[in-house]
Amino acid sequence: MENYMVWVWLGVFILTIVIESITQELVSIWFAVGALIALVLSAIPNVPWYAELIVFAGVSFLTMVLTRPFVKRLLTNATRYTNIDEFIGKRVPVMKDISKFEMGEIKLNGIIYSASLTEEDSEKISAGEIVEIVAFKGNKVVVRKIV
Repeated sequence: MENYMVWVWLGVFILTIVIESITQELVSIWFAVGALIALVLSAIPNVPWYAELIVFAGVSFLTMVLTRPFVKRLLTNATRYTNIDEFIGKRVPVMKDISKFEMGEIKLNGIIYSASLTEEDSEKISAGEIVEIVAFKGNKVVVRKIV
């Protein structure tokens, strides 16, 4: 069996590299490292196949434990902060009527945005009235009537 282990480890190495190239997450790169070390070990005469299997499992586990947190931190998208929070609480004019069932428009810094009412508001807000910005949902602005 030791005569064929070089080919087995070469197959495992190629398979894990192919799987890694297909996926977008790191799922099998650690097994590729373990298979590569086991492949080198299998080229040494008189090394039993179970020793290669133990080395494969140990190296794979060790590389996963040591590198996964570091690599995950590198691949995770960082939170990007914008200046959108400075607009919450700002009072702006209504350009198009806003009702519970119909989107309206507001003007913020010279730009017209689609606007909707908060879930608590049920009365219609007419064009020309002033509203307060409560939140942003995507590119839509959630507003409430100033009492």
